Amino acid sequence: MSGNHPHPTITADELATVWPNATLVDVRSREEHATAHIQGSLNIPLEELTSRLADLPSSTIHVLCGSGKRSSQAARTLRGHGYQTINVAGGITEWYRAGYPVTYQQPPGSRAKHARRHAQGDLRSFTRQLFHRRSA
Repeated sequence: MSGNHPHPTITADELATVWPNATLVDVRSREEHATAHIQGSLNIPLEELTSRLADLPSSTIHVLCGSGKRSSQAARTLRGHGYQTINVAGGITEWYRAGYPVTYQQPPGSRAKHARRHAQGDLRSFTRQLFHRRSA
Protein backbone atom coordinates (compact mmCIF):
# COMPACT_ATOMS: atom_id res chain seq x y z
CA MET A 1 0.00 0.00 0.00
CA SER A 2 1.28 3.43 -0.84
CA GLY A 3 1.45 6.27 1.61
CA ASN A 4 -1.30 8.35 -0.03
CA HIS A 5 -4.13 6.85 2.03
CA PRO A 6 -5.56 9.50 4.36
CA HIS A 7 -7.12 6.92 6.66
CA PRO A 8 -5.55 4.26 8.86
CA THR A 9 -5.26 0.78 7.37
CA ILE A 10 -4.70 -2.53 9.14
CA THR A 11 -4.02 -6.08 8.03
CA ALA A 12 -6.23 -9.13 8.62
CA ASP A 13 -3.80 -10.23 11.35
CA GLU A 14 -4.18 -6.87 13.08
CA LEU A 15 -7.98 -7.06 12.81
CA ALA A 16 -7.86 -10.50 14.43
CA THR A 17 -6.27 -8.97 17.54
CA VAL A 18 -9.32 -6.73 18.15
CA TRP A 19 -12.09 -8.90 16.66
CA PRO A 20 -14.84 -9.46 17.80
CA ASN A 21 -14.58 -6.45 20.13
CA ALA A 22 -14.49 -4.02 17.21
CA THR A 23 -17.22 -2.64 14.97
CA LEU A 24 -16.79 -4.23 11.52
CA VAL A 25 -18.80 -2.92 8.58
CA ASP A 26 -18.75 -5.05 5.41
CA VAL A 27 -19.54 -2.81 2.42
CA ARG A 28 -19.92 -5.61 -0.14
CA SER A 29 -23.29 -6.35 -1.74
CA ARG A 30 -25.91 -8.34 0.16
CA GLU A 31 -25.32 -11.29 -2.17
CA GLU A 32 -21.55 -11.25 -1.57
CA HIS A 33 -22.09 -10.97 2.19
CA ALA A 34 -24.59 -13.85 2.16
CA THR A 35 -22.13 -16.06 0.27
CA ALA A 36 -19.32 -15.59 2.80
CA HIS A 37 -18.79 -13.15 5.66
CA ILE A 38 -17.10 -12.61 9.00
CA GLN A 39 -19.53 -13.58 11.76
CA GLY A 40 -20.91 -10.49 13.49
CA SER A 41 -20.02 -8.02 10.74
CA LEU A 42 -22.62 -5.41 9.80
CA ASN A 43 -23.45 -5.50 6.08
CA ILE A 44 -24.08 -2.05 4.62
CA PRO A 45 -23.45 -2.09 0.85
CA LEU A 46 -21.27 0.82 -0.29
CA GLU A 47 -24.06 2.41 -2.33
CA GLU A 48 -26.30 2.51 0.79
CA LEU A 49 -23.67 3.84 3.18
CA THR A 50 -24.63 7.52 3.29
CA SER A 51 -28.34 6.69 3.69
CA ARG A 52 -27.63 4.32 6.60
CA LEU A 53 -25.34 6.42 8.79
CA ALA A 54 -27.92 6.13 11.60
CA ASP A 55 -27.18 2.37 11.72
CA LEU A 56 -23.55 3.02 12.68
CA PRO A 57 -22.21 3.31 16.22
CA SER A 58 -20.13 6.31 17.23
CA SER A 59 -17.10 4.10 17.97
CA THR A 60 -14.20 3.51 15.56
CA ILE A 61 -15.44 1.59 12.52
CA HIS A 62 -13.35 -1.08 10.80
CA VAL A 63 -14.39 -1.20 7.14
CA LEU A 64 -14.03 -4.31 4.98
CA CYS A 65 -14.92 -5.47 1.45
CA GLY A 66 -13.65 -8.16 -0.90
CA SER A 67 -10.18 -6.79 -1.54
CA GLY A 68 -9.88 -3.34 0.04
CA LYS A 69 -10.99 -1.00 -2.77
CA ARG A 70 -14.62 -0.42 -1.81
CA SER A 71 -13.76 -0.31 1.89
CA SER A 72 -11.13 2.36 1.20
CA GLN A 73 -13.79 4.42 -0.56
CA ALA A 74 -16.24 3.79 2.31
CA ALA A 75 -13.66 4.81 4.91
CA ARG A 76 -13.11 8.10 3.05
CA THR A 77 -16.89 8.71 2.90
CA LEU A 78 -17.37 7.95 6.60
CA ARG A 79 -14.46 10.17 7.61
CA GLY A 80 -16.14 12.95 5.64
CA HIS A 81 -19.16 12.46 7.93
CA GLY A 82 -17.03 12.67 11.06
CA TYR A 83 -16.51 8.96 11.78
CA GLN A 84 -13.18 7.43 12.80
CA THR A 85 -12.45 4.58 10.40
CA ILE A 86 -9.86 1.89 9.84
CA ASN A 87 -9.68 0.16 6.45
CA VAL A 88 -8.95 -3.58 6.44
CA ALA A 89 -6.33 -4.12 3.73
CA GLY A 90 -7.09 -7.05 1.43
CA GLY A 91 -10.63 -7.41 2.78
CA ILE A 92 -12.26 -10.72 3.48
CA THR A 93 -9.95 -12.41 0.97
CA GLU A 94 -6.91 -11.69 3.15
CA TRP A 95 -8.85 -12.57 6.31
CA TYR A 96 -9.64 -15.99 4.80
CA ARG A 97 -6.12 -16.46 3.42
CA ALA A 98 -4.68 -15.80 6.90
CA GLY A 99 -6.80 -18.68 8.22
CA TYR A 100 -9.45 -16.76 10.16
CA PRO A 101 -13.06 -18.04 10.29
CA VAL A 102 -15.56 -17.20 7.58
CA THR A 103 -19.27 -18.02 7.71
CA TYR A 104 -20.69 -19.51 4.50
CA GLN A 105 -24.22 -19.76 3.23
CA GLN A 106 -25.22 -22.13 0.44
CA PRO A 107 -26.35 -19.98 -2.54
CA PRO A 108 -30.05 -20.45 -3.37
CA GLY A 109 -30.71 -22.92 -6.15
CA SER A 110 -27.36 -24.66 -5.89
CA ARG A 111 -27.15 -28.37 -5.28
CA ALA A 112 -26.72 -29.15 -1.61
CA LYS A 113 -23.26 -30.54 -1.08
CA HIS A 114 -21.60 -31.63 2.09
CA ALA A 115 -20.51 -28.57 4.03
CA ARG A 116 -16.87 -27.89 3.28
CA ARG A 117 -14.57 -26.97 6.08
CA HIS A 118 -11.96 -24.24 5.75
CA ALA A 119 -8.88 -25.60 4.04
CA GLN A 120 -5.73 -23.69 3.22
CA GLY A 121 -5.69 -25.09 -0.31
CA ASP A 122 -9.24 -23.95 -0.98
CA LEU A 123 -8.49 -20.23 -1.51
CA ARG A 124 -9.09 -20.42 -5.27
CA SER A 125 -12.55 -21.88 -4.70
CA PHE A 126 -13.28 -19.25 -2.04
CA THR A 127 -12.32 -16.30 -4.25
CA ARG A 128 -14.25 -17.81 -7.16
CA GLN A 129 -17.34 -17.94 -4.91
CA LEU A 130 -16.82 -14.37 -3.73
CA PHE A 131 -16.15 -12.68 -7.02
CA HIS A 132 -18.11 -14.71 -9.55
CA ARG A 133 -21.47 -14.94 -7.79
CA ARG A 134 -22.36 -11.40 -8.91
CA SER A 135 -23.28 -12.46 -12.44
CA ALA A 136 -25.45 -15.37 -11.30
